[in-house]
Amino acid sequence: MNAKRSITLGVFIVATLGVVLSRFYLNVQNEHWEEKRVAVEKAFNGSMMTKASKVDFFYGDEPLQIVYGENKLGQSLITWVSAENVHSEMTDEAFPEEQVRAAVLKKAPSSEIERVIPGKLGNDYVWEVFYKSKDDRGTRYFYDYYKFKDGTYLDTYRLSLH
Repeated sequence: MNAKRSITLGVFIVATLGVVLSRFYLNVQNEHWEEKRVAVEKAFNGSMMTKASKVDFFYGDEPLQIVYGENKLGQSLITWVSAENVHSEMTDEAFPEEQVRAAVLKKAPSSEIERVIPGKLGNDYVWEVFYKSKDDRGTRYFYDYYKFKDGTYLDTYRLSLH
């Protein structure tokens, strides 16, 4: 009888812990999901976007939500959503992400690209490339910025060694 009670108590504790942790996770994520929902709604209202497929977050001079999607003709576009502004660009009129990646690898052949994301640097809509490069002193991380429309190199931010 004692072993049965211990097992029942153990199951009850595990189940209760599971419910509490799942509620905590949902509460934490709810704000993030709400930000994405609002960004998509703003993109629909402020651009030609009718279908959204993904939302990324960009943190530069001002926080932006980057909404990827399509217009009613099925053409791909990217929309930058800030607190005050919505800006869209057709992806077929942009400098291709693959060519941005190639430019970074040509400049720094031994580097490892972590991510490429649309963003904004000053007044320019850009591709931000985050990558790392190793040398005999350690690993260094970089942010390169290229104009979104034509791929013109703008700047590199170098982070300290790790």
